[in-house]
Amino acid sequence: MTRHAVAVFRAPETPLPVKLLLASGLVYVISPWDLIPEWVPVFGMLDDLALMALLITWASSFRIDSK
Repeated sequence: MTRHAVAVFRAPETPLPVKLLLASGLVYVISPWDLIPEWVPVFGMLDDLALMALLITWASSFRIDSK
């Protein structure tokens, strides 16, 4: 699934808003500023994991024509 998300991002036929949403989600996951700080036990990483799962699932709904 992660490979498909990368393929969706790299495909030239993917609309720019989709690419921006995927990129901003990745920046949020990598960023030290979160909705729930990492030092909060369990819930600190839960928002990052939930966002990653949501974005990967969403990206997998796009169909990319393989060449």
